[in-house]
Amino acid sequence: MADPSKTESATPKKKEEARKRGQVPRSTELTSAIGLLGMLGVINLAGGFMLAELAKVATQAWGGLDSFHLDGADLGRHFRAFGLEMLLLLGPLLLAAFLLAVLSNVVQFGFLFAPEALALHWENLLPSKGFQRIYSRRTAIETLKAFFKIGLIGLTAWFTVEGRLGGLLDLMNTNLALYLGVIGSLVSTLMLRVGLVMLALALLDYFYQRWEYEEGLKMSKQEVKDEYRQMEGDPAVKARIRKLQQEAARRRMFAELPKADVVITNPTHLAVAIHYDGASMDAPVLVAKGARLVAARIKAIAAEEGIPVMENKPLARALYQAVPVGGQVPGVFFSAIAEVLAFVYQAKGTLEAKARQNQQRIARKKQGLPNPGPQLGGAAGAP
Repeated sequence: MADPSKTESATPKKKEEARKRGQVPRSTELTSAIGLLGMLGVINLAGGFMLAELAKVATQAWGGLDSFHLDGADLGRHFRAFGLEMLLLLGPLLLAAFLLAVLSNVVQFGFLFAPEALALHWENLLPSKGFQRIYSRRTAIETLKAFFKIGLIGLTAWFTVEGRLGGLLDLMNTNLALYLGVIGSLVSTLMLRVGLVMLALALLDYFYQRWEYEEGLKMSKQEVKDEYRQMEGDPAVKARIRKLQQEAARRRMFAELPKADVVITNPTHLAVAIHYDGASMDAPVLVAKGARLVAARIKAIAAEEGIPVMENKPLARALYQAVPVGGQVPGVFFSAIAEVLAFVYQAKGTLEAKARQNQQRIARKKQGLPNPGPQLGGAAGAP
């Protein structure tokens, strides 16, 4: 009986694993029906040739019985000739049966190579496993299907042949070719009707096999959750990895903090550290940022390294939200940062040197010479 806890449809991962083991929805009835109808089509196309060859083989076999000698040479020659004729007769049928069997399987589940299905599983050799297979629900259903199919095909064959038996007996003493032609027509009709009945049964069986396949692969809610954890990773492990990555990034950030020219604060909740070198950089870079405890740590390091700390709530908040650590400050913030850096340089006594540097950049620009990097404002007020 099905496990009542397995209420969820199988995930793509479980279906793929089952496919690798060779577990796919497949109806052998559909393969048989397609093969029978396909061979019937071959017979209809090549029936005349096959009947002519069969008549020739029968004539050779029955017409020369009075002169047939059982010596080694004649016996081998007759067998070779008979084998070649039968190969010409049955070859197209066998080839069609093989190709249609492959095609019917491809239609049902595509191309599949599953080495795991060929592996020997010793547990399947245990008697208990054998009894489980014999007395399983699937075996009972397959047995009922087989009896139903045999009965339906038998009735179809009986209603097809029953009205023609008398005519066949009357033709036994007539021309062999005529007799074989009537037999061939009857066999063709019988195969067509039986093939159509088998095809109808096979389609029903195919949909049943798909339903049973889906039911057999159903999962419980817990199994779905466990599989998701395996695919995505355990949330606890992922959280631990994120924490380690954040700590490593924070250590790198604190290592770069001494390069900062100024730390801008909120003043207590946020802190961002800015570094700018007009001779080698296109724009200021945010070397560190943090909130609450990290902000306090940034200000503490700034105090140890002698980095100026300035309070500018709007600028600190905007930079914290817009610029990642290590990212360049957008141009929209240049004017505000230029004022901050100008104040810092003035406090350090380096404002005149920065102004001269800007004047040199302006002169180079007038001469058409390239500058190492853009400035953040006017001549004297910009860094």
